[in-house]
Amino acid sequence: MSSSSTERDDVAPGRRSFWSVDRGGLVRLGVVLAFAVAALLSPLVGTTSAQFTDSTEVSITFSVPPDPAPVP
Repeated sequence: MSSSSTERDDVAPGRRSFWSVDRGGLVRLGVVLAFAVAALLSPLVGTTSAQFTDSTEVSITFSVPPDPAPVP
């Protein structure tokens, strides 16, 4: 039986533990699960709305100068 300082005793040769897999894959899995939970819970969450009650009057005045007389 050979032993090395780099061998791990808790994992059989040729097998990887769950936490040694690609971290990006685990992050993507977490994001997908979060979206799935949000999609399942969205019908349970009440809707929100806003009602604007204030009114403001704004007056605008346009003034257009007359066209100058054409030069013959």
